[in-house]
Order: sequence, then C-alpha cells, then structure tokens
Amino acid sequence: MRPKTPDRLRLATLVTIGVCATVIVTMLALLVLVDHFAATYAKQQAQERLQQLSWQMRDSLDRGIARVVDHTQVIANLATVRDSDNAADIQRVFDNIHRNFSNYAWIGLTDTKGMVIAASDGLLDGVDVSQRPWFMGGQKQLFIGDYHPSTLLENKLPNTDERWRFVDVALPITHSNGMYRGVLGIHLSWDWARSIANELLVPTDRQYMVEVIVVRNDGMVILGPDYLEESTINTRSVALSRTGRTGAIAEKWPDGQRYLTGYSQTGGRAAYSSLKWSVLIRQPEEIALAAFRDLQKQILLVGGLVGLLLALVAVGLARGLAKPLDDLSAAIVRRRDDDFEQIPIIPNYHEVHLLSVTLADMVERERQHVKRLHTLNENLEHLVQERTREIEKKAGALEEALAQQLIIQERLRDSEAELRATLQNANDAFIAMDQNGIIVDWNEQAEHLLGWTRREAIGQNLSEMVVPPAMREDYAQDLQHFIATGESNIINQRIEVTALRRDGVEFPIELAVACVPRRDGYLFIAFLHDITERKLLQASLMGMALKDALTDLPNRRALMQKLPESIARAARLGKPLAVLFLDLDGFKGINDGYGHEAGDELLRTIGQRLSGAVRTTDTVARLAGDEFVIVLEMINGDADAIEVADKILQTLQQPFTLTAATVSISASIGIAMHWPEDSTTAEQLITLADGAMYVAKKNGKNRAVAV
Repeated sequence: MRPKTPDRLRLATLVTIGVCATVIVTMLALLVLVDHFAATYAKQQAQERLQQLSWQMRDSLDRGIARVVDHTQVIANLATVRDSDNAADIQRVFDNIHRNFSNYAWIGLTDTKGMVIAASDGLLDGVDVSQRPWFMGGQKQLFIGDYHPSTLLENKLPNTDERWRFVDVALPITHSNGMYRGVLGIHLSWDWARSIANELLVPTDRQYMVEVIVVRNDGMVILGPDYLEESTINTRSVALSRTGRTGAIAEKWPDGQRYLTGYSQTGGRAAYSSLKWSVLIRQPEEIALAAFRDLQKQILLVGGLVGLLLALVAVGLARGLAKPLDDLSAAIVRRRDDDFEQIPIIPNYHEVHLLSVTLADMVERERQHVKRLHTLNENLEHLVQERTREIEKKAGALEEALAQQLIIQERLRDSEAELRATLQNANDAFIAMDQNGIIVDWNEQAEHLLGWTRREAIGQNLSEMVVPPAMREDYAQDLQHFIATGESNIINQRIEVTALRRDGVEFPIELAVACVPRRDGYLFIAFLHDITERKLLQASLMGMALKDALTDLPNRRALMQKLPESIARAARLGKPLAVLFLDLDGFKGINDGYGHEAGDELLRTIGQRLSGAVRTTDTVARLAGDEFVIVLEMINGDADAIEVADKILQTLQQPFTLTAATVSISASIGIAMHWPEDSTTAEQLITLADGAMYVAKKNGKNRAVAV
C-alpha cells in the first residue's frame, strides 16, 4: 500500500497569485504616476493663467495712473490755467477736459491759501480745501493720493448705486513768470479701476468664478467682490506681493475656501511708487481643477476595469496551464497496475510529485505508451482552444482601451481648440517659435500688427521677418546664450524694443517672452503690443516741456540742456562761445499802455527778429517776461560777439507794427565770453551775462556791454 501524499500548493494557485499580484502592483503604480503628473500639470496651468491676469491688471493700473499724471502735467502747462485771472475761462477748460475724460470726477485749481478758484461744473467754487491731503501734498511737488472716500463732493456729485471713491493727483501751478499760483487737483473716480477689471475678465473667466481683488498697502480691499470691499485681509498672497515678486499660489482664504491666487504689486515705476497696491486674481481651487477631477475619476475607472480584466485573464491562464498536467496525472494514476521497483519520488509541489510517481509507472507500463500519447494530444488540442478563447478576450479588452483612448484624445483636442481660440482673440499679437527661431504659431492680431498672414509666417525664421537687420546678430547671440546657459535679458521680462513690419517700417513694441521646456528643446511664446502712440505722446509732451508757449522759442529748461552741450563742444573743438543776455527797454510802458495782448504780440515779433538776426546754428531762448538769451557758437572772439549784438540792436530799432499800435523799443545786452580753457558752468555764464546787461542799462540802455 502506497503512503499518503501530503497536501501541497498547486501550480495553478501559485501562478494565479503571482500574476494577480504583478498586475495589481503595476496598475497601482501607473495610476499613482498618471494622477500625480496630471494634477501637477493642471494646477500649474491654472496658476500661470491667474498670474498672467494679475500682470495684466497690475500693468493696466500703473498705465492708468501714469496717464492721469501725464494729463495733469499737460493741463498744468496750459497758458489759461497758469496765467488767466478769469475763473470762467479756467472752468471752461476744466469742463471740456471733464467731458472727454469721464473718469475725472472733479478737476479744480486753488489759490496759494487753498481756496478753490475754478472747478469743473463749478463744484466747490470758493470752498477752502487747505486741509485736504491733496492740496497739502501738491504745494511743492507732484502728489498722488491713495484710494479714499469722498468728503466734500459726496453730496454734490451725481447719485450712483455706490459711494464715490477717488485717487487724487495734484501738483503746484506757477505763472509764466515763475511765481507760485496754487495747486491743480484731479479726483480720479474709482470706477476707472472697476472698468479695467471688467475689461480684463472675459466671459469665460466670469463663468468660472475668476475674481479681481486689489488690496491697499494697509490691507484694506479697495476692489473686489461686494462682501470683501473696504474690509481688511492678510492672506499669504498679499504678503508675497508686497515683496515685489509675482507668481501664483494655492491658499485658504478667510471664508474657509481654498483658492488658486495669482499676485503682483503696482508701483513698479519710480515716479508713482507711492501707490503700492496688491493685485490678486483668485479662482476657487475646486473650479480651477474641476477638469482634472473629472479626468481623475475616468482614469480610476478605466484603470480598475483594465486591472480587473487582466486579473481574470491571469486566473484563466493559470488554470489553463495547470489543467493539462492535472489531466495527465489523473490518466496515469487511473492506469497504474501492481507496484514493483519504484522511481525516486521528488517531494516538491503537487504536480511534480504526481509526475514522478507516474513516470515510475510508465517504466512498468511501456505498452500503454501510445495510448497515453493519444491522451496527451487530446489535452493539447483542448489547451489550444483555451488559448484561442483567451486571445479573443484580450483583443476585446484592447478594443475597449483604444476606444477610451480616442475619447481622451478628443477631449484634449477640444481643450487645444479652446486655447487656440483664446490666443486668436487676444488683444496682443501672439507668436510661438521653437529653439531654432522657426515660427510655429501666429495669431490674428499678429497678422494685423506685422502684415504677414499666419500661413506665410508658419515655418519662417522669426529673425528674418520681425527683427530689424541691425538687431539680428544680438538677437541670435542672446537666443544661443539662453539655450546654452538658461540666462537671458529678454526671457520672462517685459521690455520695449523695435519690430519690423512687412512693408519695411520699423516701429516700437512692448515685448513679453516666456519659455516652455520640451523634450526636444524649448518652445518660446511671445506677446507683442504696439506702443507707437505712447512714444508719440511722450515725444509730444517732451517737446511741449522745452518750448516757450508764447514765442515758440526754447524755454529756460531747454536752454539749460543745450548750453552745457555747447560748452562741451567749445572745449572739444577749441572755439570760444558767447552768451548774450537781452532785456527790453521800456517794455512795461508798452504792456501797461496797450494791454497784455499787445505786449504778448510784441514779444512774439521780437523772438522772430532775434531768430532772423543770428545763424541757424545759434540758439535763441526766452527766459521769462521780456528777457532773452542768445548762445553764439564757433566764433573767433569778443569782436564777433559784439558785432552780433550791434546787429541785434539795429534790428530792434526798426518800428514794430502791432494790432493796437506801431511802437518802437530798444534793448540792453550783456555779453559773457567762454573760452575753451575756461571752467565756467552754464549757470555762471548766464549770471555773468545778466550782470553785464544791468551795466548796459545803468550806462544809458540801448547798448551792449561785454565782460
């Protein structure tokens, strides 16, 4: 009698456990990795969008304040504002400006003691504003007041659904003769900032609860949701923005919700650095990552189904592999006869043990060999059928997985289409290029700005199409330096450069370039904004600041810029120069006898005669009142200067035909010489010439005296 065989693990059980464990571990690892990278990417994309909106809101606020300051300075230089004694004339100027710039809630001019002389719509005329911060701060220099509620104008301005809030801009006003007149103040309505926020957020942003929040330096919310406005907050994003950095973070707000918040700070320009507002763009984290949550659920569902299918396949495969051995063992056991010499028994798992016992019997039963082979052939055919069914099951599972992949690809294409639509409708020109400078994307605004269609631009080198020839070498070197070191003066910066249009015209732009690393290199994303109008306005304002409003001659500021340059040229070329200080004799009598308009007309005519009496390379400037300065360059000595002075005196002796009367006038001229080896400054030369002019007046007027 044979000994009882001990129980052992079966081959099918071992294979099933091993394959199932491998499938489970592999699927869990893949799900964790996919979930992690998808979450990181979705959060990064949402934060970059909010950070970009924060930049745009910050830049719009800075540009708006700068524009108000520029307008204030232009208004301050108007002749009517500076010199007119008629309050009605000044009010008409302010009313006209108020109609064209509706965000200016109030424009007013005070006297030196803070009493309102004239204001738009006549509001606060005659009211004492000497204790208002804008008057006190604007008496000596440009003043920019922070966000504050209305005090004096609350009940005088039109009623609205919200209370009036202002940002103040004020600066001192001087008469044309340099005397202090008072303070010009402008109250900028806070509706200006609300309109910027409304224009910044597209309907898609509002649909997904993107909110703009502006926080004053003391932590008070000055723009944002109704329930937050004029309350105090102290979030981590506010603290980070006050360091001057920009970025985006995930944080928990006082209302208990978690938000993704992009942050930045205004006041980057030195002239307006007093307004340090924190600009926050926030979106509920749940909404920002909603698409990722849906994708996460789909990944878990698909992963679970695939894991379950693979586990079932593993079980079937293990059973299929073990079944032929079980059948063979059973057949051999059933055909055993009497026991005799035994083959050694291998005490491993159950199948090997039975096989060793059966082999012992096979030695004794050789005659049954053919029959056992036939049985084995039948088992093999059965195994082939099982394998065929398993392959069919795997093919079906693969088809389902491919269908899910197609669905995911369709959603990715939809997301890409949404992003492309956003870029195509952006206000700025958008250009994307690879690390070799080849253009790979080009939106509609780029077509309008640069003149090339998208079809023409794609595949072309950006340098050859947009960069001016003189800048192409520097552009190529900067690009190669960034690829090699990761450092650049352009990447992740907002700079002003010159661009080339298709028709060959060069024009100024504001450029912002970002870099996206890829497996095969870098993708560069550039936004271009035309700033031609801004540059023209700056040039126009600069020209106005250097011209005398009455005679159109260079004013004192222009003279003090040009005279040091003339002194430097004299030293460089070895030629002396002369400064002639001219003061009219008897001008006050004409001004008093015939009126200020006649005096102004006489000054304009004298300016024209002085310009005609000297060379085009010489400079004729009006200092103030009836004082003029002439700078003579490239002369040989004192004799040349005196000769020009005599010529000027003769020119002025000719009668002046004015609208009111025909008058005659003379002038006293003081001459100061500057030799190449002298160390006298521009101010000293003017002072010397002024002293010589007083000597000429003392000696009888209508003459020139040199020192």
